Amino acid sequence: MKLKRYFLLMLAFLMLLPGCDEFLGDNRDPDGVDKVPVDEIMPVVLFYSALENYDHAEYGAYLSQCLTTAGRSQTGSHAYRSGWEFLGMNRHPQWRRHFYDVGTNAKELLRFAGEENAVNYIALTRLLRLLSVQQTTDIFGDMPLTDAYNSSSPKYDTQESIYQWMKTESDELVGLFDSPEVTQASNRPMGRDVDRVFGGDMAKWKQVLLAVRTRILLRDLPNLNPGSAGSVLAAAEAALTGWNDPRYKFDGGSSVEKNCMWGRNNKPVNSWESRSNDLLGAIPTRYFVEEMMVYDPLSGEAADPRLEVIMKKRADDKGIVAYRYLESNSGMPSTYKIEWYPDLYESVLTTDTSAITLITREELHFIAAEAAQWAGNKSKAAEHLRQGIEAHMVRLQVPREKIDAYLGNPDLVPGSSNITLSHVMREKYKAMYLQPEQWNDLRRYGYSNDLNNRRFDNVVIYPGLRRPHNLYSAYWSEENQWIQRINYDPETEEKYNREELIRLDAFRNPEWLKKPMIWAPQN
Repeated sequence: MKLKRYFLLMLAFLMLLPGCDEFLGDNRDPDGVDKVPVDEIMPVVLFYSALENYDHAEYGAYLSQCLTTAGRSQTGSHAYRSGWEFLGMNRHPQWRRHFYDVGTNAKELLRFAGEENAVNYIALTRLLRLLSVQQTTDIFGDMPLTDAYNSSSPKYDTQESIYQWMKTESDELVGLFDSPEVTQASNRPMGRDVDRVFGGDMAKWKQVLLAVRTRILLRDLPNLNPGSAGSVLAAAEAALTGWNDPRYKFDGGSSVEKNCMWGRNNKPVNSWESRSNDLLGAIPTRYFVEEMMVYDPLSGEAADPRLEVIMKKRADDKGIVAYRYLESNSGMPSTYKIEWYPDLYESVLTTDTSAITLITREELHFIAAEAAQWAGNKSKAAEHLRQGIEAHMVRLQVPREKIDAYLGNPDLVPGSSNITLSHVMREKYKAMYLQPEQWNDLRRYGYSNDLNNRRFDNVVIYPGLRRPHNLYSAYWSEENQWIQRINYDPETEEKYNREELIRLDAFRNPEWLKKPMIWAPQN
């Protein structure tokens, strides 16, 4: 696939012009492109949807303390992610990916598809837009939605109203995907060259829609409406029925769009992007290796077999081969070299030809397990817990005998009589490695750990979790303060929408980073 770069640049420029139609509307834009075939735009929207998944997961891996970096600069690009440093903020790819890449192209695609009555294109585009909105509001909070393309300085919608829109939109889309125009898709079929995920199979995309809807409903747990657990469980199991992973597969090659973003040879897509903070300079954290993978540094063995397939040990200057890792934001010792730390490439997830999976089977199983636990159905919680672990290990190609050994260890994978929320969420944390939902879960449970003693269902969710070292004391003086959101892209919002940032009290205000999402604990 060769992306139409001239088309992308043109559409990105259009977003900065006033007079565009509403984000939710499909009226003709007098400033837009006259006509572009829908089968040329859809591959672009899908590509950027995969890239957006990567952008969110990359930030989340650091903010969730899976990964850290060799340095602890208070002003570098790494500082924001590893050390929550407000002064280190730079252009945020998630914001631009949503509004410029996915959003703008989706807007034009909806217009052209409407003119052609290509209802299957409309349904899939609205689904991808919904996923993009969900991912974006969950890290920024309030953001433009209904006014997004009316001007270069659109009004921000509240996160509460955005969630209401997402629930309404997902319900409407369920009906649209069930319509004969979509199920038959005879008016404008999609081939594999247009839809490299499912080749236009709308039944499979409908299950993805149900999964996105499930993720949205999950936000009621545990803080907004724990009584909705039964509905969340039913939604997750409905999504799992006939499930196929939506995998955006990369072929490998020299052009930008050919290599997986997690691969060794990834490249910037736009001139404003940087890939300097990818896995090449990443170091695993003690929390991830010892607490989550149950690694014993004395024996050099891990109880969880996923550790050895996610990362490879490397030798130091004395030839000693070992797993080396750091406390989050602690900085590498001056006598060490980055080459001594584990190689994170060439796992199933991190080759040039790996796939970006928009939502995974294991995520749905863990949502079901969490909801079942809240609903008091411990047997079903234990069942989905095991299925989620197995699905993730199979994805990573863990040998069968090691999968069985892990699942057979009651200390690690308890049965229905001993299962707790901590078992579910810790296993989900590991399964969301290089997936976007990891940081969302930590915030939903208020970074529950044995120091802040925040408990849910009478248990600490993430024992051993600590704030990163060397936090800037002027911003993070209180021990129970944790980062809750990402500040708005300064390159676009400070230049074009400063009044809205001032209204929100988010303009150059480090306190904004501490404000919880609507679905997180509020104190």
